[in-house]
Amino acid sequence: MDQKTIPEGWSDERRGELRRELDQRRRRQVRVGQLFAAVLVTVVAGGVTLRLPANWWVPAVGIVALAAVVFRLTNWKCPACGEGLPTGRSARACRGCGLPLD
Repeated sequence: MDQKTIPEGWSDERRGELRRELDQRRRRQVRVGQLFAAVLVTVVAGGVTLRLPANWWVPAVGIVALAAVVFRLTNWKCPACGEGLPTGRSARACRGCGLPLD
């Protein structure tokens, strides 16, 4: 299937809805990613600046990083089929249903 081809049975309205949902997921991914990065920097800076024992703040770094990965895995899915979306810039379509990503 050509990556720009719309899967059979998808109306222009359906494709528009899916594009809007994908755009929302992409914006949410960026916003929450920035939030996780800010929290991570704050935890590390606070731990180092306040000279807290590493066994207090290092696990917090791990928890924040794990939460970011879990969010990424649950958020970055195709709105049409639920398949995990590719993360590379060269990926142009969902591997599951063919929804164009650009």
